[in-house]
Amino acid sequence: GKQPIVYETTGNAVVANGEMYNFRALQKEHSLPPSLTGSDSEVVLQLYEKFGPAGVADKLNGIFAFVVANKDGTDCLAARDHCGIKPLYMGKTDAGDVWFASELKAISDICDEVTEFPAGHYWTPATGLVKYYSPSWDSDDARPSNDTSNVRAVLQEAVREQCMSDVPFGLLLSGGLDSAVVGTLLKPIVEEMDMPFWSFTVGQEGSPDITAARIMSEHLGTVHHEYQFTTEEAFAAIPKIIYHLETYEPELIRSAIPNFFLAKLTSSKVKMVLTGEGSDELFGGYLYFRDAPDTQAFHKELRRIFHHLHNVNCQRADRMTMAWGLEGRVPFLDRNVIEEVMNVDPSYKMISGLGVPNADGTGRPEKCALRELFNGEIPESVLWRTKAMQCEGVGMDWVSNLQALCAEQVSDEEMAAAETTYPINPPHSKEELFYRRLFEEHYHGMDKFVHVWEGGCRAGGAPWENEAYTRAGLKNTAQLARGLGILDEDAVAA
Repeated sequence: GKQPIVYETTGNAVVANGEMYNFRALQKEHSLPPSLTGSDSEVVLQLYEKFGPAGVADKLNGIFAFVVANKDGTDCLAARDHCGIKPLYMGKTDAGDVWFASELKAISDICDEVTEFPAGHYWTPATGLVKYYSPSWDSDDARPSNDTSNVRAVLQEAVREQCMSDVPFGLLLSGGLDSAVVGTLLKPIVEEMDMPFWSFTVGQEGSPDITAARIMSEHLGTVHHEYQFTTEEAFAAIPKIIYHLETYEPELIRSAIPNFFLAKLTSSKVKMVLTGEGSDELFGGYLYFRDAPDTQAFHKELRRIFHHLHNVNCQRADRMTMAWGLEGRVPFLDRNVIEEVMNVDPSYKMISGLGVPNADGTGRPEKCALRELFNGEIPESVLWRTKAMQCEGVGMDWVSNLQALCAEQVSDEEMAAAETTYPINPPHSKEELFYRRLFEEHYHGMDKFVHVWEGGCRAGGAPWENEAYTRAGLKNTAQLARGLGILDEDAVAA
């Protein structure tokens, strides 16, 4: 709705980015006064006036970054959602002014000091930063012990809540398990709403994602749209992508490229989409989890990568969709879903095999605990498909070809001087240096805001050795085609 929302009687106002999915429930539960606007963001003002700054953020279930201010601007409240799905930066000038923005580019030239506002926190001038999101599973002493019997019901409710929209919406259907699960839960809701079921995918012709998404679209009966890109087109888009993404982290940029094209296509048809983002951080879907030595290490690693979501998956998903005026929603990162899945005993999540598990329960692939909840409802070739990261499933060799194009833009002399030129997070390859150079064109001096994985990739920071990934990406991309009939099955053995 129209913003800022201002209460004329008190002078309090709010500017909010995101969605508060439980706003009606909160209005009823706390007997809040009638809404003046009908906007979900108004509940922030209502809670602020009834409970004060400490009684707002932790009650919300949604994706948000907001600032509440009083009439003369002498007092305010700023907050960011539980895992940083929506971005927020905070800046200060030498004169003592405090600024807030959803993107670094909005205040990097205005403020003398800029910091990223941490996920799961709120701030007031009196209290400074206060952490409000401290779930019980996020502790070294936590020993999750639940089974998976309630996971589907909680996820179903999250999907339903996130269909709250006054504009047409659809589904980003990658062809992977997570979007297939969301699509399965979304189908009856779309039918109830008597609206078209739109789905969208991106990739190169013959890629695993394109192939699997077609299978899933036919199964769900969606109105399906595809965007097929070339490696040369991807290379040409990199400057725009880095401008919007505000990073030079190579793994993130590679994953953002297909997202950029997908959002462009999707925004031409709808203004909101649901995605399968976040499942891997809850279930341990990345292939290096195959090497986890025990359940305790598995859960600890889930906690580590969960706390990087705001700088990785969430940043990519938000920036690439918003670059095209598209709103992305993430049911797997609903607070209730996170609470339910992170309290599942990690023995359900341990990986002991590939593809369909054995009859005796052994040989369990990644995310088997989630797959089993939808057995018989999703086509086998998709249900048991090997996990592919965003940049991997859209094409079998496009990343290596892209890296070669990037390398052509960097001289040997530039590469030799990389550590001197960029002392913070120095590039390790010509691809990385090319990205860094483009970042510096827009965000000089802002390199401290970029999260770079220890070891150069997500798997590099795990407390165990992994056989799946290097800084350059997944070693064996052929395994992503398993069961889809696009490669000889002997060639896809991991």
